[in-house]
Amino acid sequence: MDINLYLDADPDQREQQIGAFQSSHDEWQEYKRILQLHETNAVTLTDDDVKQLLGEESNKKDDGTKLTLKSLAHSLFQPGMKYIGTICIPSLGDDVGHAHDSDSDDGDDTVIIDTVNDVDTVNDEQPVDNAGGNTATDSDAQLETGDRTTTSPNPSGVEQYELVILEKGTDEFGNDFILGAHTAYHDTQCVHINYHIRDANGQTSEEVLDIEYEDEETCIKGSWNPSSCCLEGYVRQRLQANDGAFHTSDEVTHVFTLYPCTNQCPRGRGVRSEQSSFQEDLFSVKTRAVVELRNRANSKGFESADNYNNLFKPDGLKIEFEDLQALKHKRALLATDNVQIRSIWKLRENNWEDLSNCCSMISEKTCATFRYRTSLLDRASFESGEEQRVFFEKWKRVGFCLAKAHAEWDSCDNSTARVFSIAFVLCRNLQIVSSSLQSMMYKSRRLGQNYDMLESSWRRANARKPTDFLTQFEVSSHEVSRQFTCSICFEGVANEGEEDLALALYKLPCSHCFHGACLQKWFHNSHVTCPICRAPVTDPDKK
Repeated sequence: MDINLYLDADPDQREQQIGAFQSSHDEWQEYKRILQLHETNAVTLTDDDVKQLLGEESNKKDDGTKLTLKSLAHSLFQPGMKYIGTICIPSLGDDVGHAHDSDSDDGDDTVIIDTVNDVDTVNDEQPVDNAGGNTATDSDAQLETGDRTTTSPNPSGVEQYELVILEKGTDEFGNDFILGAHTAYHDTQCVHINYHIRDANGQTSEEVLDIEYEDEETCIKGSWNPSSCCLEGYVRQRLQANDGAFHTSDEVTHVFTLYPCTNQCPRGRGVRSEQSSFQEDLFSVKTRAVVELRNRANSKGFESADNYNNLFKPDGLKIEFEDLQALKHKRALLATDNVQIRSIWKLRENNWEDLSNCCSMISEKTCATFRYRTSLLDRASFESGEEQRVFFEKWKRVGFCLAKAHAEWDSCDNSTARVFSIAFVLCRNLQIVSSSLQSMMYKSRRLGQNYDMLESSWRRANARKPTDFLTQFEVSSHEVSRQFTCSICFEGVANEGEEDLALALYKLPCSHCFHGACLQKWFHNSHVTCPICRAPVTDPDKK
């Protein structure tokens, strides 16, 4: 069996790297231990802990000003913020909860959910601080967000749902992003979260905080419920069309409720908690300290995984599988003079389950990155061929090219394989080894699927016709019969005097006519033929 592991040849460098890994690993485990005490036993952080985590920020108190959605969103989406709630199928009945769409004046989707019946029903069976889910410990988690161990399905149909904010920043294109990880039905995926504040459909002077994010299979939308102090929303499936692009289905498959985890309610507030103190609890220094502690634990976990992978060099000394077998027998280990094997033996006390879950989370982050780039490509539109050329030059310059993405895919696969290879020898828990192998194969498959989606979107965007290409086919309504009907939207010609740009007419070289907006959507998905006769659409000047 050839594992293809190459340890750094320089012994001094190797010892330094092992020390760096063990230091970050121990610090990571200590953070997780404190978080576990806080979440399972409601152990409050001491004032010294708060001061160490927040520094000078620990002296800042809530000034008592009115809670605004802007300040609320700033706190709700800080790295390290965690939510716990429930998710279920809406058709299960009134005891589980309902969601349905209501048409709003501005066209935004809103959702109405009966959350009181939902959470109260679950709380009859589970502790209030568990917010309606199965009790979970940190050993079941990837960092603070990882894959759950397989458990029996909840007979009520209500499952625990978690969301953790991992990162917040600005990408290479200048777009702000929020990276989170949500866990439902024993599966964790990283997602890029978008939120915005809008008027409440003109019915009141109040504003609404909306959120939206997508994973590989679903699209999640929701909004902040100020009366229950929670996020509520619905889930729809993502479907792939024949042209390769993904679209969101109309059917709501699940509804969810998410409660912020604060200092006073480390497992989510729940509907039976006192809501009057939510602002004080959310903005308290101890809640901010817990959020910062979780953020440091997540960051230190990723740092540990990086330090572990730094132990191995492509041009280093190869480790044979037969040599690794010596690690299973202490006598053989003492008899060997292989310095590489002796170095690896120093890693035996690591938490291999956490390290394996951390590598899985890195793979999920890479999948989310691929989906994020896919969405950028799918949304990109170009006024001219020059604008399209500049866009793809920048795309390559900032490192978003397909070659770089493929290298990121390989890096994730190699990282997971390195952890499994050593854990296979050093870890005595066969269940952990088995689950690590299953996770490694599953994450590799998911990485490949998300890379394929990225490649498909790149090809569509690269072949997309710019807007100025279509303007040459624009005609006036006088050139078209009044009985004209667009074959895409089935609408006719705009009434005389109307200046509806969406109903501007375009006549292709094959003489078929369409509305400009309809035709632009058709060509946006990289179609290069007439929607009716499939005749190629080319530039008349280049014939």
